[in-house]
Amino acid sequence: VVEDRDVKGERGVRALAQNAFDRYYRRGELAPGDKKENMRLYMAGERLRGDWERSGLDTRARQAFERREGGSAEDFSAARVDAYNRVRDAMGVLGPTRNVVVSAAVYGDRVGRSKMEMLRAGLDVLADMYFGRK
Repeated sequence: VVEDRDVKGERGVRALAQNAFDRYYRRGELAPGDKKENMRLYMAGERLRGDWERSGLDTRARQAFERREGGSAEDFSAARVDAYNRVRDAMGVLGPTRNVVVSAAVYGDRVGRSKMEMLRAGLDVLADMYFGRK
């Protein structure tokens, strides 16, 4: 998937096949039997991942400091602060599910069957925060 990165105008590529969270979505494991809810939970996780990366919290993300046309340091900083605030709000609503949700949605780690219900519950709360009640 080609997607925007944390610097306006910069694009990157992310391989969906390499990520456990993406596999959960493609297999319908986030909301078994409900394709619409499966998509809603996946989009909430993807939004968290994007905000996490844009906020600078992802240690694997490389920062770009060179000057770019059409953007300024103020725009970059404002976008980063906004993303960080959304992540902070998300961590508050996720409560005890935050570690499972971050591991799966942000880093693409497997959560295992024992934590799948916790992942679903966390993503549901996160989707309510981002998109409103279903």
